[in-house]
Amino acid sequence: MENISGTRGGSAAETARRVVLRLISQRRTISVMESCTAGLIASMITDTEGASEIFPGGFVTYSNRAKEAAGVDGEIIRKYGVYSAECARAMAETARERFSTDVGVGITGTTGNTDPYNGDSVRGKAFFCIASGGETRSFEIDADVDGLDRHAIKGLFAARVFEALDALF
Repeated sequence: MENISGTRGGSAAETARRVVLRLISQRRTISVMESCTAGLIASMITDTEGASEIFPGGFVTYSNRAKEAAGVDGEIIRKYGVYSAECARAMAETARERFSTDVGVGITGTTGNTDPYNGDSVRGKAFFCIASGGETRSFEIDADVDGLDRHAIKGLFAARVFEALDALF
């Protein structure tokens, strides 16, 4: 797991915009497979004009079944759990492969109550991966989310993804 400290700062929206503009200038494409952020990362990418040059699309795979339908090997979910670095890795790599992009992002975690269908859920814990250039980097978020609603937690998770992208690209 990697540390994402030492980023350039600013709001999540500013960081997302900076990342998207940088990807546009580098002519690097990006795709996503999101679970716990439920499309927020894709939305933040498309908030920047010109994003269609680098963002062909993404998947929102909130359930295990949806992840498998999108191409994640169900054995990974059964063996490691849906809330794991291995699942996030499969999500990132699947998004990159399915959309033929330079960068793929996968994120899975728990925003609200623990998940009755997946015993490995811990509120405020998420895993995300960034697949690029034949390498996949894994990150773990373990945030104190007491007092935060689901939307705020999604925003926190999305911000962490963009901090990592900002540090990498």
